[in-house]
Parts: sequence; structure tokens; C-alpha cells
Amino acid sequence: MKMLKNLVLLLGLSLSGFAQADGHLMVDNAWVREAPPGAMALAGYMKLHNHADVERVLIKAESPAFESVMLHKTVMEEEVSKMMHQHMVTIPANGMVSFEPNSYHLMMMKPKQALKSGDKVGVTLHFKNGGAQQVEYVVRAAMGEMNHGGHDMH
Repeated sequence: MKMLKNLVLLLGLSLSGFAQADGHLMVDNAWVREAPPGAMALAGYMKLHNHADVERVLIKAESPAFESVMLHKTVMEEEVSKMMHQHMVTIPANGMVSFEPNSYHLMMMKPKQALKSGDKVGVTLHFKNGGAQQVEYVVRAAMGEMNHGGHDMH
């Protein structure tokens, strides 16, 4: 019985960095960049792993901690970095999409309270097929982007 308890505990710890939408979509390394007090927008990042044989399409995100959450992508146009609103983000069959600095990200507008490093924020991801997934994001200091608990974002 003790061995079974230890196995369950070990399995729980190994999956703690992942949220699973269904048997095929996993969300890993979900975090929000800490911003100075009074900031009107924060950026959210994650990795979406699609283990299914069909693509998945993320169409929106929402959180009770923010007035609105939008899908964005940072692009370079004529040597100028611009944020472009995305109506959807496709996660290819058996593929992965990273939401990371200077790429896709969640633009989280007007936080309802100040968020500091270590806080947790619930976000719901909505998919084209009608499915939704609850994900817990951890607020991290901007300086901690390169080292976050053993997960490599590169």
C-alpha cells in the first residue's frame, strides 16, 4: 500500500507543471510576467502540446482576474516590433506552439488587483471545437524568465 501511495505521489508531482484539456492537449509552463504596480496590461505565456492526430484551434482566453484577455503575436515589420491581435492560434496535429516573449502571448488587460511574483491566476482557454480548458498561471518576475523551475522555454 505504501508503494502505491508513493507511486501516486510521484505521478502527481511529475504532472504538476501540466494541465490537460483532454487526452491529447497539454498545457505546460503557464506563467504571467510580473508588471509594475498600476500596469494596465500583463503578458501570459505557455506551451501548448497537441498529441492528437488532428489540429486544435485556440480561439479565445478569459480570466476573472482581468477585464479582458486577447491572443496576440509579436511580429517584426520594417525593423519595428509590433503586437498583432490573433483571432485564432492553430496547434498542429502532433505538434506544439509556444507562447513566449517576442512571439505568441496572451495580452491580459486591466488586472482587477495587483499581481506579484508567486501569485496564481486562473485562465480558461477556449477551442474551436467547443472545448475549454482551465489553466493555472503563476506570476513570475521578468528577471526569472530564463530559469523557471527546470522548464526550458527555448
